[in-house]
Amino acid sequence: MNIKIVHLRNFLEKLDVIRKRYEDIEARKDQFNIFTAMLDESDEVNLHSQFIFSLLNFKTGNEYRYLNAFLKCVDSSFEYNMNSLEIHKELHDIDILLMDKSTKRAVIIENKIYAPDSNHENEGQLEKYYRIVIEEEKIPEDNIEVYYLSLNGHEPSADSVSTRNKYPKLGEKVLCISYPNEIVRWLQGCMPFVYDKPFQRETIIQYIKLIDDMTNNVDIEERVEIKKLIGESKSNLESAKLLIDNVKHLHWHTIADFWNGLVAALEKNGYEVLQTPTEEDFSDIAHGSSRKRNNASLSIEIKTSLPFIVQIEEYSDDSLYFGVGNDQKLPKQYVQAFETLVANDEDYEDDENWFIWKYPSIPEDEIIDSWDINNDATFHLIDDSFRQRITAIIIDDITKFIKDVEDCMKAAEENRL
Repeated sequence: MNIKIVHLRNFLEKLDVIRKRYEDIEARKDQFNIFTAMLDESDEVNLHSQFIFSLLNFKTGNEYRYLNAFLKCVDSSFEYNMNSLEIHKELHDIDILLMDKSTKRAVIIENKIYAPDSNHENEGQLEKYYRIVIEEEKIPEDNIEVYYLSLNGHEPSADSVSTRNKYPKLGEKVLCISYPNEIVRWLQGCMPFVYDKPFQRETIIQYIKLIDDMTNNVDIEERVEIKKLIGESKSNLESAKLLIDNVKHLHWHTIADFWNGLVAALEKNGYEVLQTPTEEDFSDIAHGSSRKRNNASLSIEIKTSLPFIVQIEEYSDDSLYFGVGNDQKLPKQYVQAFETLVANDEDYEDDENWFIWKYPSIPEDEIIDSWDINNDATFHLIDDSFRQRITAIIIDDITKFIKDVEDCMKAAEENRL
């Protein structure tokens, strides 16, 4: 066996000991959190945007301490007067808007936890907000800052900033910030303000803990111990570097194995596969630039026993789903069957591009994101049994969908008789 692999196995065994020890420590900690006790941790509007807005809008004496600390943290050039500053939540559907019409400046903060960008056919989400601030609020374009806040600092979709392409500067102006970096750093920087205010202090501490839990951010003691393990020997250093150097390649092979395995399983179940993802698609996602990654897609088309094609798709801003696109010319009775299913079964949906579509019935904590190898479910695709189980769920759902269509048409025919 390759000596590097032997060293890597030994390194991983030692790393596993550290992981288990800190999992035990975490299990014994006080797990109560006021935020998750009251709301869903992924609630962008009522939890995250509301909390951030509340801090930014909080005035101590004649000073917006939290706001000033935030602007400094993100290196903003936003200037405001105390008497004319406006701090809005959900004005024009903008998550958080800072605006001062006397200085003619504004800051747009778009908050994303798991939801994709809400783009429309004729205008992207950030384009819309940007246009409104320029045209309706009369803020000069050069005086508007746009921050796109997410769990991992990813970019907005290309459509969000360039569907109309009316504002070519917008794409370059958007600054991507994240919860574990800028937001945690901002809140930690605010702790001196609240050392003698226990309610504010503990609330901020609990919110930081929530972010750590959501982003799998481990305690500093664990990071220090991992660093110490890596530096313990030359072989550990080389093993850690081997892992880091191969993350992108692991990403490529992981998603390629999943999608190619899904194709093979579909064929084994009697479906004729008409289109599959390519190696170039996998490369764009695992190795490509941000623009290539955002514009890439994964798609499988299969011919069924009925006269329509089922498409299985995944995009950077949406989870894997399957359905029947409305670009297909189908007999009227099939279209009516789709309409009936959408109307009577909450699992099925339709939109301007699809007669019918649905997300597979995969448990929420096992939903994969082919674009993110750090996503727990995506990483677990390396495990053959997990990958096969997710594949089986997708195929079972497609088989059930075809049966649902057949049953719907049979019932319609019986009603006509």
